[in-house]
Amino acid sequence: MKTLFAILMFAVTILSFTSCHSDQTADESLKDDTQRTKIISTLVKDPAYSKEMMGAMMDDDNCKNMMTQHMMEKPEMKSMMMDNMMNICKSDSSMCKMMMGKTMDMCESDEAMCKMMMNSMQSHSGVMKSVKGCCAMDEGMSKKDAHMSHHKK
Repeated sequence: MKTLFAILMFAVTILSFTSCHSDQTADESLKDDTQRTKIISTLVKDPAYSKEMMGAMMDDDNCKNMMTQHMMEKPEMKSMMMDNMMNICKSDSSMCKMMMGKTMDMCESDEAMCKMMMNSMQSHSGVMKSVKGCCAMDEGMSKKDAHMSHHKK
C-alpha cells in the first residue's frame, strides 16, 4: 500500500511539474491578446520594467523613429518639445549653436525645407534685423579689438 501511495504521489508530482512547465515562446505568448495586454500592462506599471523597456526602445532606431513620429503627430507634444528646445537654447549657448548648425545642415540638404525656413524668417523681420544688428556689433567689436591690440604693440 505504501509503495502504491508513493508511486501515485510520484506520478502526481511529475504531472504537476509538466503541466506547470510551458514550452510557449515569447512570440506565442504575445499572439494571445489577453496575455499580451497583461504583459504590456505589467511592463508599463512597474517602474523598473518600464525603464528597461524604454531603454530597449531608445536603443532601437526603428522604435525611436516610431515614437518620435507618434509624438510629432500631436500638436501639444510639438509645442512642448519646441518650448523645451528654446529653453535649452536660452540657457546653453553650445546647444543653441549645435541646433543652429543642424538646422543649417538640413537647409543645405533639403531645398524645400530651406525655402520654408526662409519664408518663416521673412515673416519675422524684426528678429532678423536684430540678428543683423548683433552680427554687425560683433564685427565692430572684432575690428575694434584688432585695432586696440595693434596699438598695444
